[in-house]
Amino acid sequence: MTPTVIITGASRGIGKAIATDLAQRGYNLMLVARNEGRLLSVRDECAKIGAKAAVLTIDLTRDDAGAAVRDATLDTFGPAWGLVNNAGMAESAPLAKSDDDFLRQHMELNFYAPMRIMRSVLPRMIETKGGRVINMCSTAALSGYPYISAYAASKHALLGATRALAKEFAQKGVTFNAICPGYVRTEVWEATIKNIVDKTGLDEVQAEDKLKKLSPQYRIFEPAEIAHTVAFLLSEESHGITGQAISIDGGEIEH
Repeated sequence: MTPTVIITGASRGIGKAIATDLAQRGYNLMLVARNEGRLLSVRDECAKIGAKAAVLTIDLTRDDAGAAVRDATLDTFGPAWGLVNNAGMAESAPLAKSDDDFLRQHMELNFYAPMRIMRSVLPRMIETKGGRVINMCSTAALSGYPYISAYAASKHALLGATRALAKEFAQKGVTFNAICPGYVRTEVWEATIKNIVDKTGLDEVQAEDKLKKLSPQYRIFEPAEIAHTVAFLLSEESHGITGQAISIDGGEIEH
């Protein structure tokens, strides 16, 4: 039976790269995001590669989103083998401007939404004797940076849950791992560059240089690097890897 993978935030950036990579590897794909137009475009791209792909357009901060993702997947493909919780937000603000709404927005999408989906999907994974859960975190889940306390807190929370669930389900055939990238060349990265330019007076080259210097390899990472790591963690060969925070950052974080 062809394994099915759920990918949230699949309409662009890292999520899109994961979807097209897994399409080439022959997985069935349930693609989830809020932007229907972009999501349908990714679905069509996966279909051209030869994969079976379906879409669910939904706001993952809804209380019923976890059940909706589970049911859409079951109705289309049956139980999922893999879940990639990739959807998220990353906005910066000094503490004085990190009001309660700002904090809640980060926690709702970056922490509560993945927890709801895992809670809904896990029972069927266990019934079918195994599965893989991959939570997209960040180097901000392993360290702190100025002006992103809300984002860092939400990713620290998701990483903590990943480690705890890895132990909770260790003998039930399901693994849980987090991928913690540094800056990746996506639309979010472009917005970060614009924000630095707007607030510091640096030009785009200087702003990129500032971000590259965070990594000992002095570079920005590519979505394909994340996608290849996801593919390995979804494989049968990765069964012994669980509860891990896998950094793709050129050596920035040592842990």
